[in-house]
Amino acid sequence: MMKVSRRNFLAASSASAAAMGSIAPQFSIAQSLQKVPLKSNNKVLVYIMLDGGNDSFNMLVPTSASHYAQYSSTRDNLAVPLADLLSLNGFSDSEGRSFGVHKAMPEVQSLFNNKKLSFVANVGPLVEPVDRAGMQAGTAKLPLGLLSHSDQFKHWLTGRPDERTNTGWFGRFADSVQANRQANQIPMNISLAGSNILQNGADSTHYTVNKKGSVGLAVKDKSTPANQALNNALLAGFEAMLNQSYGDDPMRAAYIAQTRESQAQHERFKAATNTVTLSSAFSDSNLSQQLKKVAESIASADQMNLQQQTYFLRYIGWDHHDGLLDKHPKMLSILSKALFEFQRALEELNVEDRVITFTGSDFGRTLTSNGNGSDHGWGGNAIVMGEPVDGGKVFGEFPSLELGNNNPLDGGDGMLIPSMPLDEMFAELAIWYGVEGSDVKTLLPNIEKFGGIEHRKVPVGFALKSSDVTVLPASAPGSATAVPTMGAAASAVTMGGLALLAKSYHRRMDVVDSEDQEIEADNR
Repeated sequence: MMKVSRRNFLAASSASAAAMGSIAPQFSIAQSLQKVPLKSNNKVLVYIMLDGGNDSFNMLVPTSASHYAQYSSTRDNLAVPLADLLSLNGFSDSEGRSFGVHKAMPEVQSLFNNKKLSFVANVGPLVEPVDRAGMQAGTAKLPLGLLSHSDQFKHWLTGRPDERTNTGWFGRFADSVQANRQANQIPMNISLAGSNILQNGADSTHYTVNKKGSVGLAVKDKSTPANQALNNALLAGFEAMLNQSYGDDPMRAAYIAQTRESQAQHERFKAATNTVTLSSAFSDSNLSQQLKKVAESIASADQMNLQQQTYFLRYIGWDHHDGLLDKHPKMLSILSKALFEFQRALEELNVEDRVITFTGSDFGRTLTSNGNGSDHGWGGNAIVMGEPVDGGKVFGEFPSLELGNNNPLDGGDGMLIPSMPLDEMFAELAIWYGVEGSDVKTLLPNIEKFGGIEHRKVPVGFALKSSDVTVLPASAPGSATAVPTMGAAASAVTMGGLALLAKSYHRRMDVVDSEDQEIEADNR
């Protein structure tokens, strides 16, 4: 039998992609226009993306004797010493594994042991069920751009690993909930990560803020009468510009209308969040400060006339091809503190029963060492946290960490094939958030490849029980509108599409860029 290595796999994948490229258009301009209705509630999803590929098998580690020995042998010089793992109490999986987290994460250990946090094991994007034999035979249908940062990152935002699309599953929520949103109404999808696909829908986009809040026109220094006068003059001029008519100049009129909308939203967001008093302490890291602003925003949702909300954050810097044992613990520590501080703040604000926080990452990493780090992998472990979460457990199937033919999930060089598709994790979150079971396949069509919503693994169990999943009669066939592919109709961009692009850009897509240097400093 042919030995599968990561290098052989990459070469085979590239050849396969090249062969398919001429016959299979893969980039769609927009998703199906079919709506995904949501039941009205006040629930909140907070998604933290760990950019770069978290080495999550050094975050969550088996500690039972035989399983740790296997882990240590496979990971070689990357293995975390058993003495440096913090015990996760009261849980062992069906194989008798007990677990620990890296010693840099005592806050996560506390959240787990207090039933506020769980893990989802070896999850990742899958187009269809895959095993080592299928990869060896070259018959496995794989996610587009497997091992590519940009592609795998997008799959975690869209839930559609077999296509490249410009809308995400949070955006589909807003298409239904805020189908008739007024111009000064703040979108339900709020980003602390600048422009993103996750929160873009067919008809909706997101509202971008940063750790200090919304961004609008203001003069920061008003300490002197002269500066106050300058501030008043600037605002008066700004208002005069916004109130002018530009009927003879459509481009200028559209720009002014969008600026007017953005400023109105800024004033509304600022006024609402300024009413929140929060005594819980937050660390100085960029992630902690962003989550503080998320907590304040959730608490002021009523003042912004928002019920359901989503938030998207990015913590950048997890691509540890080298220096893993030095850099990775520092980032785990920042993440651990931020999660603990956020959950504590939600409890102080009495909104903890409304919020689930979860993590994603481009991909897991190879179990094998490249000498000083690990390389791009596939399946990895995610965190789910919150009062609604069934805490203190590891959900899904934690994989064998053995290398080679005896492990059907070893795709080569310890690149683990996911034992749980993203569809199942996302379906659970979507149903908790208000999507009916029968509508999940509209949001996540690939779930049918894994048995659909009635499959034994849905619900996964971290936020739902079987009795929570109601499968209603399917929507009427033909209710979706077909969308041309980029190859078939590259010019078929509607004015509405252009308006969405303008909105996305005008909402200060560079907000996140100004904070990247602070993220780099955090990681050092």
